[in-house]
Amino acid sequence: MPQMVVDGRTLTLSHLDKVYYPRTGTLKGEVLSYYAAVHTALLPHLRDRPVSFLRCPDGVEAEVFIAKNPPAGTPRWVRTVEVPSSSGDLQQVVLDDGAALLWAANLGCLELHVPQWHAAAPGLADRLVLDLDPGEGATVLTCRTVAVLLRERLAADGLAAWVKTSGSKGLHLLVPLEPTPSTRVSAYAKALAAALEADHPGLVVHTMAKARRSGRVLVDWSQNNARKTTAAPYTLRARPLPTVSTPLTWDELAEADTEDDLVFTLTDVPDRLTAHGDLLAPLLDPEQARPLPAGPQPERARQVLQPPVEVMRPASVTAVPPADGLGGGGVQYELKLDGFRCVAFARGDRPAYLQSRTGRDLAPEFPPIAAAVARLPEGLVLDAELVAWQAGRFAFGELLRTRQTRAGDDVALGLIAFDVLALPGRDVRRLPLTDRRRLLLAALAGVPPPIQPVMATTDRAEALDWMERLAATGVEGLVCKAAGSAYRAHGAGRVWVKYRRSDTVDALVRAMTGPAARPHALIVELDDGRVLLTTPQLTPVQARQIAEAAHPCLAPPAHDPTHGTIHPLTTPLRAELTLTGRPPTATFVRLRGD
Repeated sequence: MPQMVVDGRTLTLSHLDKVYYPRTGTLKGEVLSYYAAVHTALLPHLRDRPVSFLRCPDGVEAEVFIAKNPPAGTPRWVRTVEVPSSSGDLQQVVLDDGAALLWAANLGCLELHVPQWHAAAPGLADRLVLDLDPGEGATVLTCRTVAVLLRERLAADGLAAWVKTSGSKGLHLLVPLEPTPSTRVSAYAKALAAALEADHPGLVVHTMAKARRSGRVLVDWSQNNARKTTAAPYTLRARPLPTVSTPLTWDELAEADTEDDLVFTLTDVPDRLTAHGDLLAPLLDPEQARPLPAGPQPERARQVLQPPVEVMRPASVTAVPPADGLGGGGVQYELKLDGFRCVAFARGDRPAYLQSRTGRDLAPEFPPIAAAVARLPEGLVLDAELVAWQAGRFAFGELLRTRQTRAGDDVALGLIAFDVLALPGRDVRRLPLTDRRRLLLAALAGVPPPIQPVMATTDRAEALDWMERLAATGVEGLVCKAAGSAYRAHGAGRVWVKYRRSDTVDALVRAMTGPAARPHALIVELDDGRVLLTTPQLTPVQARQIAEAAHPCLAPPAHDPTHGTIHPLTTPLRAELTLTGRPPTATFVRLRGD
């Protein structure tokens, strides 16, 4: 059987000469070639969105059916996610790469439909869609008139719209939004459509009754419902012709003279992409997203989170994960700083609350930080690190001093925010990390020190470079987070990990704990005089080597008030250790031959 290599995976294809569109003689092989040609433009619009398929395994004039569950035999490398439904959680496919897309197309999944939200945050829409569907006696050119009217009304509300053909008879308007509950988006879209109908009753209808649609355009607002989906950009449609839902410019829409000028097929779209690129690329730009208009909220409604909240706790790892190392979808790398974990609550006319890792309020101990948080918008909740800065480096020890003694020295306090948990009136913890990062930067835009966002990047090499260049300032390492991760207190270890930069040092082994013949740990002295106990417990091989080397210089056992019975050495051994973290953790590496 013929094969195709896509994104490093070899796919076995079948029945390439089957006719999918009898009217034009378009073959299944041509459909696969089309999706291969446009997949780099199409896939970003499917990112992290569960896909519903319209399957046409024997062509558009044979049996056609909707498929939501993963088809039988779905490969393990094709990502699936749980999606809420009225009958319980439903498994659906997410098309992350070209191989998954071509695998689906080979099964006859001709049309691709997605919701207005991401799998990481079901029911939290990041775009609004209006489907303009002409009734009998109206055309796509009638839809154009309505589209222009809607564009003007959206602009008056501070919202920008992009347009594409539906690939069927009408047009789709798409509006990028800051993440907003689908119920609010749906209500806004319905009100917008109803208002347009009231002003243009001979042109627009906003209800589904077909009897009222003759000669008019239905502004279908219902696809903003969390349970509804819309044909994705660049998807083929199961129509008599192999038409494609095709992005347009507004000028191009205005200049169309006939309906045919707004019909594009699988032979047209690859050339359009070559000439114009993805005309809907702005939809993917977080800077284009705008808040949905809303009336004033009651003051207390702005505070949706109250202390204490459970925080995510990353698991420790011994190596920085690659960009696809936390489940795919990318990794955000952040500097790991040496300070106190602090969830900061801005509470309007009430004092700010600075929640420590254990849940107590740090505000009385750090008045400058509390005062800075109090100036933030009420309802804003930041997950952050409270740090001290002295003589060009982070000074954790200064945080342990009283505020009176600290105030007498040249110590600067700061709050370095790495996440946002809530905005005024809105809990955003279910959003993907990439969206929360954008909201964090927007919330702190123009906010002066001592509050600032943490340095973060999706480029692993850049993150490693930062870590090394800033080591002298006391940067501990990196926190690495799955870009699509929601903020969940439980299960953080799967999607958030921390890597501590380690230093290799020499030390003197002064004593051993545990049996002399198989020691458990070493009491070591560093060059600066600090005495540490190595951790974790020595391996059997390490214990045997150390016991053999220490045997000639063993002193009688002694009692240590901290470590209990120990075995001192009359002559210290030299060892190599790695030091990580704060307070430092010493890990035995090897005995030095010198």
